[in-house]
Amino acid sequence: MGVLMPLVEIKWWKGRDKATKAKTIELVTKAICEAIGCSPEAVEVIIQDIDKESWGRAGKPFA
Repeated sequence: MGVLMPLVEIKWWKGRDKATKAKTIELVTKAICEAIGCSPEAVEVIIQDIDKESWGRAGKPFA
């Protein structure tokens, strides 16, 4: 098998603390490793905090 390099991107509203982000990264990494059989070192997780003013649904911003 070739080199595995899964990259997970999470986009959510701003406001979550460091501990929540760290726990999310930990659990997502574990899930990816279990699903595809890679090592944790192969998994990258990017979290993007987005202002509600920059996020919309059904033609309207959330803020």
